[in-house]
Amino acid sequence: MIATRFDDEFDVIVIGGGHAGTEAAVSAARRGARVALVTSSIETIGQMSCNPAIGGVAKGTVVREIDALGGVMGKATDLATIQFRMLNRGKGPAVWAPRAQCDRGLYRRAVRSLVEAQSGVSIVQGTVQQLLLSDGDSTVTGVQTLEGRRFGARAVVITTGTFLLGRIHIGTDSTVPGGRAGEAATTHLAEQLTDLGLTLARFKTGTPPRIDGRTVDFTLLQRQDSELDDFDYSWSAFRSGGQDQPRFRLEQLPCWITYANAPTKRIVADHIDESAMYGGAIGARGPRYCPSIEDKIVRFPDAERHQIFLEPEGLDTHELYVNGLSTSLPAGVQIAMLRSVPGLSRVEMTRAGYAIEYDYCPPTQLHATLEMRGIAGLFLAGQINGTTGYEEAGGQGTVAGLNAAARALDLESVVFGRESSYLGVLVDDLVTRGVDEPYRLFTSRSEFRLTVRQDNAVRRLSPLGDSLGLYSDRERACVEARLAAEDRAMSLARETSARPEQVDELLLAGGGARLPHAARVAELARRNGVSLSALFASTGVGDDLPHDALTTVELELKYEGYFVREREAAERLRRMAGFALPVDAAYDTMRSLSIESRQKLSTRRPATLAQAANIPGVSPADLQNLILEIERSRG
Repeated sequence: MIATRFDDEFDVIVIGGGHAGTEAAVSAARRGARVALVTSSIETIGQMSCNPAIGGVAKGTVVREIDALGGVMGKATDLATIQFRMLNRGKGPAVWAPRAQCDRGLYRRAVRSLVEAQSGVSIVQGTVQQLLLSDGDSTVTGVQTLEGRRFGARAVVITTGTFLLGRIHIGTDSTVPGGRAGEAATTHLAEQLTDLGLTLARFKTGTPPRIDGRTVDFTLLQRQDSELDDFDYSWSAFRSGGQDQPRFRLEQLPCWITYANAPTKRIVADHIDESAMYGGAIGARGPRYCPSIEDKIVRFPDAERHQIFLEPEGLDTHELYVNGLSTSLPAGVQIAMLRSVPGLSRVEMTRAGYAIEYDYCPPTQLHATLEMRGIAGLFLAGQINGTTGYEEAGGQGTVAGLNAAARALDLESVVFGRESSYLGVLVDDLVTRGVDEPYRLFTSRSEFRLTVRQDNAVRRLSPLGDSLGLYSDRERACVEARLAAEDRAMSLARETSARPEQVDELLLAGGGARLPHAARVAELARRNGVSLSALFASTGVGDDLPHDALTTVELELKYEGYFVREREAAERLRRMAGFALPVDAAYDTMRSLSIESRQKLSTRRPATLAQAANIPGVSPADLQNLILEIERSRG
């Protein structure tokens, strides 16, 4: 359809105001685009549909990467945190993971405020009915809403989450269309995408019941307090020297731990046929790493108990989120199940849990920019690409927004490498490997998790952010101050003597007397079980440096040998990423490749040798032969 008249025209239109949509809108605007964020309800912009928490293993790193590129998720989390924990502190730095429990209402309002404050973003309430296309239906020109409004744009980002033909299930008899409890599903757009030749499939996810905290017996539960320390997700909160203002901190609330045990298991087992998932109402596959209580009982029958976290929803409510008890059982069974849990014998359920089944677009149909193959200017981000989680959605929104702006403004596109970010791991996994279940990030998915950490996101990505023009003058000054603090901490570590006779004694005992002085300082801290900040404090230097900067430097010193090897491997991957593969490469004629490689390369059409290397079934020998084949074809 060719639009001849628009109500308004933009560079980029973003469909959907969730975690992917808000990051896409802000990223595109920061790159210079005029953006319309079109959402069916302005009040639900930034809504946390499931658990009111941000971060976790690998996910916390993504939040800091989004923030390093000017996104809103980290800032909103800092404004809404009511409990914080650094997960995996007892393990290596590669898996340290910040996780913040948020006040659900404050987080939503913070996101909306940050989006509205972003220059270049206009918010439009409306439901998109269809894309507007030209050039034989191969180029996006805008959107039309159910309300009859038309908006023009050179790029459109779809971030519909679980709304695309969504259906909500509570038991086998209660099934209604919807993308979230109380909100309508998106149907017209799903039908158009199918008509355009896109392949769609179905996934399912779920949410647990919520309960009234005033009806919980906390004396039977294990308390887990916040361990909030000198931590901010966002570098924009960074302040240096002795001029620090007190950081904004909300009242911190505890979480509580209990267990679903034998009585709970019996109730679930007795009613398993009434579950939407096991009673036949849902046929789609759900997330492996966030299973329902029904899945847990069926898949792990010998487990004596399953851990449950009761997590606060906010400062202005007694409602608790029952993390670990996701279910699609009937509401009456859910109440019985809850009351079988220690501490919940008299609990009142405020909202029933439910499962939701929805359409997604298998992401191998996308380029690494998240632009759809064959439809110029159409980008997809979030759960529509087969992922699960706020952080994965926000990360994709950042990538799609930057590249949608590039498409609209004739700028250079941005492809993130696996060696430099979890954003690169996320997108590369999606577009080259695809998904057969809802995708979730883990540190194990990254080959470079030692050097791609949550603490060094600003150093890794701020050069890119600066080159793309994503920062204001104030933000650029914050970045420079943060990096200068790290440089000063490193310099101090190399210059400071901390009782040299003790350093020599310790290192001689370990045979390391020839180590450089920086390594000696780090080794002294490690062997004495103290942090670099504590070591500096004991010598009277460096005690005015921010905690984050000291953490980064301490890790760089302690694990220097490991980091050097990993960065050498990262450089090899960067070289592979620089070897471009022709869009029209005739893989089916390359007889030096295995049949499987020829078939998969012809289907996936990787843009670089690095992408080809991540396609399952493409062997190292195939990669070597592929280089020869491509160079031969180029003459």
